[in-house]
Amino acid sequence: MKVAITGAAGYIGRKVVERLDENDACEKILGISRREFTHRFKKLDYHPMDVRSPRLKELFREYGIDAVIHLAFVVNPIHNEQEMHSIDIEGTKNVLDAAAYAGVKRIIVTSSTMVYGAWPDNPPLLTEESPRRGHRKYYYNRDKVSIEKMCEKFRDEHPDISLVILRPCLVLGPTVNHFYSHLLNWPVLPLVDGKNPPLQFVHEDDVAKAYELFLLNSAEGTYNIVGKETITWKEIIERAGKRAVRIPGFVLRPLLGMLWKLHLTEFPPEILDFITYPWVASGEKAEKEEGFSPQYSTEEVLEDVLKNMPARK
Repeated sequence: MKVAITGAAGYIGRKVVERLDENDACEKILGISRREFTHRFKKLDYHPMDVRSPRLKELFREYGIDAVIHLAFVVNPIHNEQEMHSIDIEGTKNVLDAAAYAGVKRIIVTSSTMVYGAWPDNPPLLTEESPRRGHRKYYYNRDKVSIEKMCEKFRDEHPDISLVILRPCLVLGPTVNHFYSHLLNWPVLPLVDGKNPPLQFVHEDDVAKAYELFLLNSAEGTYNIVGKETITWKEIIERAGKRAVRIPGFVLRPLLGMLWKLHLTEFPPEILDFITYPWVASGEKAEKEEGFSPQYSTEEVLEDVLKNMPARK
């Protein structure tokens, strides 16, 4: 099997490349990313390229790509919303069109359990059938919901192509470098309106294992990829050795919004909902139907992150 991976230089992409490089079922890996790829793997051919490039379809055809893992998305909030939307939406459309043009037979697209939204009336466990109530003002939510709808339409139009959507929860690990991992470096962390929601994490190694599993199986549809069990926001603050401060949402949200508009923070105010209200997803479908079982519990993921924090940039 010849596999193309967009976002191959990202923290998940590198882990997936590492696993597939040792898998005999994978013959060749085509890595696509705008970022420099400094790691070397025997099966990897790396091409520095934007996923919106019109050359992508010819590259897929030239390599005779059998399957595509699409990981190239904007995760960390940036202030150029138009550019974020272009990379996420136009980039995904270009990847799907290139795959169809090149005769690709299997596609895995990355979404997130954030598509459910964080709401006070969420059930204890959100399943793949739960409504996608992602927050429309938060670009990441909005774009992920749009991408899923795009994929569903593509699936209907291309029944000969097997397409699966994976929804990881918050991915953490020693090499992960995103807004939430940065949050754990703050000396003081907020309990918004005194709320203490349960949260769940999935380890970067478990996510890479999930992509390998779904690449090689015949599953279609949508699957949550989550760690075992949950931990409360207050417990996270305590484990991280930080100070918890109760702050009213009507004070913190406009303050963070002002700082965001002034480019003085990397956290848009919509992020606060995800440490205020529950959004815990069920991993039962992936486990029962495809045998995916994470090695790490949410608590173990946090322990691994905190243990490696001094070495992280």
